[in-house]
Amino acid sequence: MPPPSRHLELALFWGVLALYAAMTVLADRPDMVWDEGRYRWYAGNLAQGFYNTPDKPDIINGPGYPLVLAPLIALGSPLIVLRGLNAVFMALAAWFSFRAVLPYAGRKWALGIALVTALHPSVLRVAPRLMTEPLTLACVAGFAWAFTAALRAEKLSWMLLLASAFAFGWLTLTRVFFGNVLLASAGLLAVVLIFSKHRERVLRALLVLALAFGMCVPWLAYTHSRTGEWLCWSTNGGELLYWATSTKPGENGHWFSEEESQTLPELVANGHRDFYKANYYLPVLEREAALKARAMQNIRENPSGVLWNWLCNQSRLLFGFPRSHLPVEWGSLLLVGINGVLVAWIGFSCWQAWRQKVQVPTEVIVLALLTVIYLGGSGLLPGLPRYTVVIWPWVGLVAASLVQMKRAG
Repeated sequence: MPPPSRHLELALFWGVLALYAAMTVLADRPDMVWDEGRYRWYAGNLAQGFYNTPDKPDIINGPGYPLVLAPLIALGSPLIVLRGLNAVFMALAAWFSFRAVLPYAGRKWALGIALVTALHPSVLRVAPRLMTEPLTLACVAGFAWAFTAALRAEKLSWMLLLASAFAFGWLTLTRVFFGNVLLASAGLLAVVLIFSKHRERVLRALLVLALAFGMCVPWLAYTHSRTGEWLCWSTNGGELLYWATSTKPGENGHWFSEEESQTLPELVANGHRDFYKANYYLPVLEREAALKARAMQNIRENPSGVLWNWLCNQSRLLFGFPRSHLPVEWGSLLLVGINGVLVAWIGFSCWQAWRQKVQVPTEVIVLALLTVIYLGGSGLLPGLPRYTVVIWPWVGLVAASLVQMKRAG
């Protein structure tokens, strides 16, 4: 007979899998919404041996999710099967979350963190669709489990190091913004290495990040061949910076689509239609240069307004508001209640740990560092709640471990 925790893990995995499989069937629809069409287009291209085309040269998303979908598309799988794959990713995300937290905070906390991972409203909304959040969550949680085990181990385990590097590498290929997180955290850890008393563990963390970056080199070589730029993770950074730094009347860093920028009366009045007509349809690199130049101009002309946009983006990452020229959605009220409680608990846990001078393990500190870099950097771009929920396994592990270590201390 397996031990009780094994029963709990199996129930968690299969329960989450069944839930999302049922949701996928019940929510199935023939048309595609949000980013579904783009992911299917990239995956279909990969199934034919290429990624983007001369008439659509943009490289908006990394290949992580399309690479998973491509074999199924090559086999002629229907849309519901592609969407149903997310049920597997959500089950893995919950299971990995449980396994990651278990050594630090025990079974109850591990189950609680895993259930938030699986049932948070921000992921419940998008998981039945062809969206990257479930795969991203599985990678984030898988990395948390393998990485903490790799740094916690007394002897160097190449299996755990390679597993954690693979998880972070695939995470970066799925959500290319994590490429910036990878580089920034590696730079900071290199500085920490000089002063740290736990150099072996910091070296292991740097090795994991180096191996993860190695996984991304073929992608960066591809983007370089298309753009001529080094370390080019995607070609829509200029558009995101343009909206994140726009401080025109009524705007606070919220992103708008190409169509909205030219049809919404408030945006037209603020001059966005004229700017888009003059610059948006230029060749990709020229368009990116024009958008980034305007973003830099916005920063120089109104730095305090851009700082306000950053604060608004932090609020959008958590609660989904404020949105430029748009009313507050009812779903934001739910997020205020749920995420507000989680933020208060996390803040209290950190304060208590600091007040009592809790000795935090190196691997937990690194996860906290990755979280801070991700959230801080995400505020520089237009934010949405679904961008925040994907790092919950890291946040939950850090907070739960601080609570448990405080009690043990």
